[in-house]
Amino acid sequence: MAPSKLYLIHGLGSDSIGLVEKITSPIAASKGNIVDLRQDVMHGLFIIDLVADLTESNITLEEFKKLVEKISDDTGLTLFMDPYRPVPRDPGKNNILFILLGYDAPGIIAAVTKVLHRYSINIEFSQMIAREGVFLMELLVDISRSTIPVENLKSTLKETMANMKIATMFQLKDVFNKKKRIIVFNYSRSMMKPSERNEIMKLCGIEELELRKFYPKDKPDVCMKNAARFLESLPEDVINTIIRATAVTSATMELLQTLKTMGYRIVLASNAFDIFIEHLKEKLGLSYAFGCPLVINDDGKCLTGEIDTEFFIPGHRESLIREIMEKENVSEDDITTISDEHGSGNEKPGVSISAGIKAILDAYNQHIISRDNLLGIIGLFGPPEM
Repeated sequence: MAPSKLYLIHGLGSDSIGLVEKITSPIAASKGNIVDLRQDVMHGLFIIDLVADLTESNITLEEFKKLVEKISDDTGLTLFMDPYRPVPRDPGKNNILFILLGYDAPGIIAAVTKVLHRYSINIEFSQMIAREGVFLMELLVDISRSTIPVENLKSTLKETMANMKIATMFQLKDVFNKKKRIIVFNYSRSMMKPSERNEIMKLCGIEELELRKFYPKDKPDVCMKNAARFLESLPEDVINTIIRATAVTSATMELLQTLKTMGYRIVLASNAFDIFIEHLKEKLGLSYAFGCPLVINDDGKCLTGEIDTEFFIPGHRESLIREIMEKENVSEDDITTISDEHGSGNEKPGVSISAGIKAILDAYNQHIISRDNLLGIIGLFGPPEM
């Protein structure tokens, strides 16, 4: 393959359907062969890098430049063209893959790249996403020129990242076939934003002291028992209407889609009622999800006002996660937990929702639900954070 016939085309612009086809078809029509292509979309920004081989094409370099300019005009993208000089792969390379996963904060990338630079480790590929307070990065690195052994590198990175609340996972063999991994979003407090809860309370005349009476701090079992009691005899379809009105943020959707694309099994564990958590599982396409079991009268299609108290037995949630690990054949080294203890008052790291306030208030104003039911619905999303 003659190096003088290889050209790099790279650029960016607003994303739209069919851009890759609009770029590659004219090149193919000129008998240019695309031998490498990388393409991504970030927040609506389309980015592309491709290498075209013109060995079999009769097109001149000047004609090819004009072709690229026309593609740029037709697509609205800003495209550039440069000669490409490939560097043969070094047979002495030693690649490893490591994954950083945890709570987002400034300086994480700077910290890890500083360690790699210090020990002469080259980054060959990286992919990262930071959404909803969660940070995830995968790095494929070459350690053939590393100045320290792998075990020392692992311990140094783990210590550096642990100080930033980031878990570090390593894959030393078969790095191009990523291992199966699990991320658990583990929530003990309400998934409803405090601002939304406060708005409902304000509009319906519920005082904070009244809510505290039924939802005591650090007693999730008592909280959910009281919530269930307030929902007793409420028709199942009424609660489902309120649940279906719940919206999920676009950032959450983007984060979870990226996690799934990168091969993660996603688990949602919450103290919210399982009827709501199952809805989220289906809506978000999660691998597993479990919440506080709310007993429903199947004959009468209404809520009984009871919960399965086994859910709050110490160690029960951990046993459910262990069952998932066994089913997926995943070790403890390849599972990471993100909990709401690191989230701020209005944010849940990972999965962020907006409760359907309008649906809740409509049901209350139309006397479909009572004031007691309203207190229970506030607890539907988990123990309120007071």
